[in-house]
Amino acid sequence: MENHSILVRTINSTEQWREPETQDYVNEDHLQKLLADDPTRIPGVTAESKAVRELQTSAGPIDICVVGPDGSITVVECKLKKNQEPRRMVLGQMIDYASSLREGGIKTFVHSWQKRGGYDLKELLGDEGFEVLERNLQTGVINLCLAVDRIDKDIQRLVEYENLTSPNIAVTALQLRYAKFGDIEILIPETFGDEIAATKNRSSNQAKTSWTWETFVNSLSTNSDQELARELKRRIDAVPSTGKFDKLWCGAQPNGGIYFQIHGENYSPFQLWQDIDSHLCIFGHWQVWRNDLRNHDGFAELAKFLGQSHTEGPKATLVSKLDIDKFWDIAIECDIKINS
Repeated sequence: MENHSILVRTINSTEQWREPETQDYVNEDHLQKLLADDPTRIPGVTAESKAVRELQTSAGPIDICVVGPDGSITVVECKLKKNQEPRRMVLGQMIDYASSLREGGIKTFVHSWQKRGGYDLKELLGDEGFEVLERNLQTGVINLCLAVDRIDKDIQRLVEYENLTSPNIAVTALQLRYAKFGDIEILIPETFGDEIAATKNRSSNQAKTSWTWETFVNSLSTNSDQELARELKRRIDAVPSTGKFDKLWCGAQPNGGIYFQIHGENYSPFQLWQDIDSHLCIFGHWQVWRNDLRNHDGFAELAKFLGQSHTEGPKATLVSKLDIDKFWDIAIECDIKINS
């Protein structure tokens, strides 16, 4: 029979080995606080990452939510063995949290993060990292970790299955055994699924390439979206170039887009992007660029046309819903204003 007892004694002592005063957490809040204070115990989380507890979502509060300096998001649920809730329900709960984060978008996420006293995300991430955070929320690229005091076979089976069937996210389990002996606390971490997730991420990164115009258009899900993209391409080709840059800049697959630098200048007012169903979208850039261009008034009319505000986080808008002629006139003016 397997014995999980921990025995301790002072170094070089002849005294008998003794069991700690306790080998259990006081409650799940105890485990949650230990992890939130030092989120680097969580698989895939780096030293620069920041965490908040009880982040509110439409599906309920997340025990711990971690944001990495690269814009990555990790949802952590803490459960002790004495909690008899079925493990499959816990995993389903984490997926529910992740889906609610995606539905809420960047504005709701930042608001909830700030309400929990979270570290300034703009300072942590910078412009590029903040854009990645926003894209991760839009596309549902949110990692999941189940933190427990004991990993059992059910947890291993569920984590392995989720990693095999969920290509865009890492699913891990973290076992943190705890003991207290006098004024000394002991943590014994053990993880499951991190090697599987790391292998999957390496394969994904190796396979990741930049879009070309042709691959982007061909991957759109409908013929009408493909034709709309080609129509916008015809229009940008007809605009005289006044700058030294390529008019189109292609981001990385699958989450990047095609930046439209209409006059060949440094900044683009928008990009073409694909939503989760590969429909063609417009994504405004009023919070993409560096601080001196963030929320620039030159974006105001474009944002208003898209039903948004240039002082708030942009959202993807389906191109099929737009008056292309009016949109293009406004986009050209926007491009001139932000590059002047």
